[in-house]
Amino acid sequence: MPNPVSRFLKFVVGSRLAQFLFLVHLLLVIYAVYPLPLANWDSWGSGGGCHGVPIAGRVLFYCDATGLLGTIATLDVVAVALFGFFATPFPLIGPLFWWVPEIGFQGFSWTVAIVLLIVTSFQWMLIGACLERLLRRFARNAQV
Repeated sequence: MPNPVSRFLKFVVGSRLAQFLFLVHLLLVIYAVYPLPLANWDSWGSGGGCHGVPIAGRVLFYCDATGLLGTIATLDVVAVALFGFFATPFPLIGPLFWWVPEIGFQGFSWTVAIVLLIVTSFQWMLIGACLERLLRRFARNAQV
C-alpha cells in the first residue's frame, strides 16, 4: 500500500486542471506584481493605515490593491491567512537563531514571495484536483 502522503501528492500534481490552474495563477501573479513600484527599504510597513506585505522587492498593500491584483489577493486570502498564521511565531523564536546572519529587506521580501507563491499555488492545485475529481464523478454518474 503506498504512503498516504505520496498518494495525496500524486492526486494533486497528477490532475491536468490543477496544473492548468497553477500555470494561470503563476502568470497572473507575475503580471500583477511586476508593475508595483519598488519599495523604500527604510519605511515599507506603512501605507496609510494599511499593512504592507513585502513581495519580491515591492510592497503589496492589501487594502489599496485594485483590479487584477486586488482580485488575486482576495482569491488567495485563505493561503495568505495560513501563511500569516504559521509565520506569526517566528519573531518569538527568532532570538534562538542569533547565529543566522541578517538577510535584509531584499532577502526577506524574496523569501516571503517564494513561500507565498508555493502556498497559494498549492491552494489552486488542490482546488483544481478536487474540481477535476468532482467533474469526473458527475460525468461517470451521468453516463450510467
